[in-house]
Amino acid sequence: MKITKANRRNIVFCALAILILAVCFILIAHFSGFQHEPKEFRTMLKTLLFVVILDLLIWEPIRFIVLAIDHATWPSMDMSYESDVGNKPTLFAYLKTRLKSRRSEVLITDEHRNEALNQKYKRISTDLILYGSFFLTLLLIILSSQDQSLYYATNMMNRLFRLDTPTTMGLSGINFQYEIYTFFSLTLVEAFNVNNSDYGYNGWYAMEQWKMMGAIRLRQLRTPSKNVGTDKLKWDNKTYAPEWKLPYKRLHYRDRFWRVFDPFTPMDVEPSFINGLLLNFDHLGDLMLYPELGGYMALMMRTQVSNRMQVKYLHAYKWLDRKTVALFMDFSMYNADANAFTILTLRVENSPFGTQLTNVQVDCIRILSGGDHLTSYQTILLAIYFILVLQFIRVLGKNLWYDPASIKQLWNLVDLCIFLLNVFLLILYCVRELLTNGILETVQTSTMEQYLGVQRPLQLHRLIDITLGLLITITTLRLWKVLQFASVFQHFSQTVFSAWKATISLGVAIIVILMGLGIALAVPNGNNALVCRHVVHAIITCLWYSTGYSEGINPNDFFHGGVIFGVLIFLTLVFLLGIILLNVFASVIYDYLINTGKILKEKGKTEKISFWQFLQVEYGELVRRYLFCFFKPKKYYRHKRTVAENVAMELDRLEYNELLRSRGRYYKPKRRLTDEEQQADYMRRVHRVISLNAVLEVQLDLLERYLFGDEYGNISTPPGSDADTDITKWGKPNLRK
Repeated sequence: MKITKANRRNIVFCALAILILAVCFILIAHFSGFQHEPKEFRTMLKTLLFVVILDLLIWEPIRFIVLAIDHATWPSMDMSYESDVGNKPTLFAYLKTRLKSRRSEVLITDEHRNEALNQKYKRISTDLILYGSFFLTLLLIILSSQDQSLYYATNMMNRLFRLDTPTTMGLSGINFQYEIYTFFSLTLVEAFNVNNSDYGYNGWYAMEQWKMMGAIRLRQLRTPSKNVGTDKLKWDNKTYAPEWKLPYKRLHYRDRFWRVFDPFTPMDVEPSFINGLLLNFDHLGDLMLYPELGGYMALMMRTQVSNRMQVKYLHAYKWLDRKTVALFMDFSMYNADANAFTILTLRVENSPFGTQLTNVQVDCIRILSGGDHLTSYQTILLAIYFILVLQFIRVLGKNLWYDPASIKQLWNLVDLCIFLLNVFLLILYCVRELLTNGILETVQTSTMEQYLGVQRPLQLHRLIDITLGLLITITTLRLWKVLQFASVFQHFSQTVFSAWKATISLGVAIIVILMGLGIALAVPNGNNALVCRHVVHAIITCLWYSTGYSEGINPNDFFHGGVIFGVLIFLTLVFLLGIILLNVFASVIYDYLINTGKILKEKGKTEKISFWQFLQVEYGELVRRYLFCFFKPKKYYRHKRTVAENVAMELDRLEYNELLRSRGRYYKPKRRLTDEEQQADYMRRVHRVISLNAVLEVQLDLLERYLFGDEYGNISTPPGSDADTDITKWGKPNLRK
């Protein structure tokens, strides 16, 4: 065969690619080898992924822009088309192509020739592959990042600091303000500074696996007035002398002595963009909202003697008094065995009644969850995720590039939101990685008397979880739109669309009744029942109890306003709301489901083929090729019989099996076809017989030319005959009839 210019160019490119790969493998084997440590191997994979993403997102668009500018500025003359004479087509190639076309016509009937419907199904199949794989990858990433052991750590820490133990005091035991100093001494000083003779260091009495990172930060929020119970409080930010006295006097030995003088000065926060973005939030307390940035701070020393002296100093100079609104105790612990950080925020609120309201907030996260700590499974998922994100961006960019006005469409806006959420998620991961590296450097260089602020990575961790939740929600919504080809999803969507007025009207009625019952329940019972202490809690209690969730709700809480009134509320919740209105709601939805089903059944008759029939024709050949690689086709065995005898025996066997099945218990006879359906089935059979006849003719012609033709498939004809089968002369073979 003659080597053409195009083939020569392809051979050169292939040889150059093989040469580059061989040189790269030789250099890798010489300088790095093939056996690496897991950390080094992950670093290499991250570098490779980073280079690929950098090339696809930055260098490739830059190259495209440069080539576009060059072509627009200095347009070159288009090369004239030169036919490839050396690549002469043969009859065998033509007949094989014609055979494939005839085989396709066996599957393609008149119902498959609706081009608009085919284009619609084609878009559905493309979107289904893209959004389905993206949704499954997101779901697997979320499942792989969740660790149930963190739940047990959170639950355990909550119980340890909330309940009393034989050696420590829990926050639940604090009823008055003076008991807070006892909690300091027993739980935060003595329990965390127990001499361990076996290991020779100070550890935590409860569990040796958990080590405190940095010092404990005590932060209190104060008000200048003595009216703690007012709705709008002004936070105090003045600098006081010990015992909260004014005027403030700066002592000459304050900078050279230990930090017992700091509790009377307001907390100094470094102004930065990250601090203002991540730390500018409020804690939701039982009484009001408390800002994170503000208050008076005291850092506890790490040695036991220093802590005792510091607690004694705070107690002697009345650091906690009537003007103290809330006290926060912040510290963090790390477990090297589980690679888990625990950030604890213990809150004590000073109520207007003099009692203390306590709360324990525990957050267990894996801050050290970067590329060096990822498993192989998580690394593969992240690589697939990046590839799918790039594919998603390419499809979205192509659609908006060729049709910019389509950005106003609703589902294109949803795609744009998915793209922006992915970019925002990537930024959050990068910022969290930078903050985590900063914390690790702080741990290496700082002393144990410095406070380790992990609130910023914690806020980023929460924000990442929220972003992932929003992303998978919007992706599910987009996938729901793609799945509208199925009758089940169409049925549900059409029902919701047609019944939205009735459902909203009935929902408003239920909400009004719930609000009325909640207010009626909160007024006489709010001072005596925990579930009715607020109108919002009472409304939620009514909703829970009416729908059957009675866990934690005692019916006696309804009878503090009198037995008759409680019985009326109880009967209204159970019968009017729980039985009548909810059953009416279900009945309305059921009626709309039946009506929508009839409409969709009539609409389905207009569409001649379903989505699955389109897939069988569109991707049937591809599936058969892959199945042929794994499963060998069945061979035909004659068993010393002719083909007609084997066909007759097979038909008799099928008829006998049908007879046995018809005598079965669960036999359902087939629906009788209408005249139109019988005519359509008859035409479909005729079309298939004609297509099979054409396939057999092409196969016979191909076999004849293999047996009696030359190397190009030409059959010699007698002299003087008009038949000429040279494809180069006529463009196509003159098939014998």
